[in-house]
Amino acid sequence: MAGIESITKEINLEAEKEAAGIISAAEEAAKSLKAKTEEECKSIKAEADEKISKKLVSEEKKTQSQCEQAQKLIMLNAKQEIIDDVLCKAKNKLLLLDTKDYFDTLLKLLDKQSQADKGVLLLNEKDLSRMPEDFEKSAQAVATKNGGMLEVSKDTVNIDGGFILKYGNIEINSSFDALFEENEEELVDIVNKMLWA
Repeated sequence: MAGIESITKEINLEAEKEAAGIISAAEEAAKSLKAKTEEECKSIKAEADEKISKKLVSEEKKTQSQCEQAQKLIMLNAKQEIIDDVLCKAKNKLLLLDTKDYFDTLLKLLDKQSQADKGVLLLNEKDLSRMPEDFEKSAQAVATKNGGMLEVSKDTVNIDGGFILKYGNIEINSSFDALFEENEEELVDIVNKMLWA
């Protein structure tokens, strides 16, 4: 019996040794796996942090660009409002000239617009009623200088100021609204240079 106990004891000792070896190897494998997993986690986290950082920088640049665009648009709109206001005031200044200066301005404009033909000049109701006595004669002199003839019509037109010239079927709109609209780009450039150059 003692031999069986001795063999059993030896088998148990051998099994315990083998179990301890297996446990030790498993612990080492677990340690190694844990270290490897931690390294992978660190790598994944670093990669994610880098992606997030790049995304934040990209979003920040995008936001900054959008802010700059919005500021430019606000400035552009503000400048446009100022320019529109200046042009509106300039046109109103023409409309509010005293009678002599107003009709002198119309004669200068007529000098540029009259044709070498027989024509009719039409004014708005307000201007026709305040027209100086010598205006028609002065207008005829301008037309003659340019090789044409001109009469001031008793009919009126619905314009803000300025005049309409009719030569047969041809109509030249020299109202202040039409002149400002026709020369808008040039006028805007002038105002721009005056205000921001």
